[in-house]
Amino acid sequence: LAAAAAKPARKETRKLHDFTVEGEKTLPLNNYTVHWGYFSQLEQPKLTITSGETVTVEMASHHACDDYDKMVAGDSGMESVFEWSTSVMNVERRGATEPSLFQADGVHVLTGPIYVEDAEAGDVLAVEILDLKPRPNQDGKTYGSNAAAWWGFQARNDKADGTPYYPGGFMGNGSDPTLPNDETVSIYELDPSGEYATLNYMFKWPFLTDPKGVLRNYYAFPGTCVPHDYPGFSSKVTDMGWTKDETRGIEYNFDPFPAKIPINMHVGCMGLAPKSHDSVDSIPPMPTGGNLDNKRIGVGTTMYYPVEVAGALLSMGDAHAAQGDGEIDGTAIETSITGTFKITLIKKTDADKPAWFPILDFPLGETADTFIVHGFTETDYLETYKDSPGDIYGAPGLPGGALQPAMMNAYTQTRKFMMATYNISQAESDTIMTQGVDFGITQLVDGNWGVHGVIPKVIFEEAGVDRRRMLAAAAAKPPKVNLEKARKLAQAYDKMTKARKSKNSRRPGSLAHSFEVGSAELREWLAGSGT
Repeated sequence: LAAAAAKPARKETRKLHDFTVEGEKTLPLNNYTVHWGYFSQLEQPKLTITSGETVTVEMASHHACDDYDKMVAGDSGMESVFEWSTSVMNVERRGATEPSLFQADGVHVLTGPIYVEDAEAGDVLAVEILDLKPRPNQDGKTYGSNAAAWWGFQARNDKADGTPYYPGGFMGNGSDPTLPNDETVSIYELDPSGEYATLNYMFKWPFLTDPKGVLRNYYAFPGTCVPHDYPGFSSKVTDMGWTKDETRGIEYNFDPFPAKIPINMHVGCMGLAPKSHDSVDSIPPMPTGGNLDNKRIGVGTTMYYPVEVAGALLSMGDAHAAQGDGEIDGTAIETSITGTFKITLIKKTDADKPAWFPILDFPLGETADTFIVHGFTETDYLETYKDSPGDIYGAPGLPGGALQPAMMNAYTQTRKFMMATYNISQAESDTIMTQGVDFGITQLVDGNWGVHGVIPKVIFEEAGVDRRRMLAAAAAKPPKVNLEKARKLAQAYDKMTKARKSKNSRRPGSLAHSFEVGSAELREWLAGSGT
C-alpha cells in the first residue's frame, strides 16, 4: 500500500484551467489508494503528512461507469478502480457492512485516508481547498454524469403527466418487462474553457446483469457499468461480462436541450473517520463531515472538521462539476477531479484557537467573506441510531422527509456559532440572523438531510467585534490595580475638591488648573492599569 501511494501522479493530457497548484505530496488514484462507500477508523492510511503540508489528491467519480468509454477507458488509475469482470473485482468491498451481499450501504469512491501526525480526539482539522481541476479522458475531453434515480426527490412525486414515478426494482417491480423504469442518466460534456457543462446525451436506465450474474434493474449499486450500444461504443464493458436485456435495449435521447450549466467544481464527500463505529456508510453526513453535497466546498473554502480518532484519517471523493442547492434528482454532475489542499491541525491545547472551537460539533466552512454552518436532520445520526445507523433513512420529519428537523438544527447550530464567535446574546443573534443570514437546502437525498446557513462576515464590523471581545475579557479578568497609581489618583481628586473653595479659579491651584492636572494623572493611571 505504501508503494502504491508513492506511485507518481498520472500526467494529465489536458487541463481546463490556466492555473495549477501542486501539493508537496501526492496521493494518486488507483484501486489500492481508494475505499469504496464507507469511512472507517480501521482503514489503513495511504499517506502520512504533518500539519501545514499541501497535498494533491486524485479522485474518481463513482458514476464514471455510466459511460466507460468517456470517463474510464485509457486512464490506468480509473481502469484499476472500475475493473469488475467475471474473473476479478479490483475493489470488492463497496459499502460499510456485508459486502458479500452486494447491496452496498455507501456508494462513494473515496481516496485516502490521509493520516495527520499528532492529530488526536478533541482537535480540529482545517482543510483549505487551493485548486480543483477536471480529469480529462484519453481524448483530452472531460465528461460528467447526473443520475435521476430512485433516491432523488423527484421519485417521491408523480411525474408531470400525473402518472407514478417508477424507480425500477427498488419499488418491487422486479424484472417484470411490462413495468417501466423512469430512472434517467444524463451525460454532460465540460467545455474546454472550464466555464460551463452541456448536456451531451441522456438514456433510461436499462435492465443489466453484472459479471456475477446479479440482475441490476435499477440504479442499485456503485460502479455498475453500462454496456451501451450506441455507434462507436467499445466492447470493453461486455468483454468484462456485463450484459443487458436485449428485448428492452437502451432508450436514448441524443438531442437533449443544450442547456449550459455554469461549472462550479466542488468536493461532495470529504471528512474524517468517526470514533463511534468501525465503519460507516458514506452517504449520510455526520459531525466529522462526509457527504455534505454543498456546492460551496470549492476553491477558496476552508473546511473545519472535529477530530475523533488518532491521525484524523481524512478521505475525499464524490467530486462535482456543478450542482444546485437541494441536489433534487439524486446527484450533481458527477465527475473525476484532481485537487490540492492545505491541511492544518488546530490543537485543543493551542492558546490562539478560534472562539468557536469549543462548540464545534458539525463541519464548518469558511470563505473570505462568509462562514457556512451545516445542520442536518440529526446532528449526530450515529449517536441517535447507534444500534442501527441505517435507520437514518427513515428519520421522522415532514411527510416524505426530514426537512423540519434539519432546519431546526441549522438554526440552533448557527445561533450557537454566532453567539460563541462574536460574543453576542441570543436575542442579538436572532435579529441579526433573521436579517443577514441566508439559509438554504443543501441536499434532500442523503438520508440525513441538510440545511446550511451562510453568515456574511461583513455583518460583524471590526469595531463591533473588538468591543465585544474587550467586554468579554474585562468580565473574565478584571485589571490589576496599581496601588501607587491609585494613590496619585486620590491626590488628584483631593486637589480638585480643595479647588472648589478657591476664590480665584484662574490661578494655579484653582479648580480649572487642578482639574487639568488631575485628569492627566487619571488618564495615565487608566492607561497603566490596562482598563
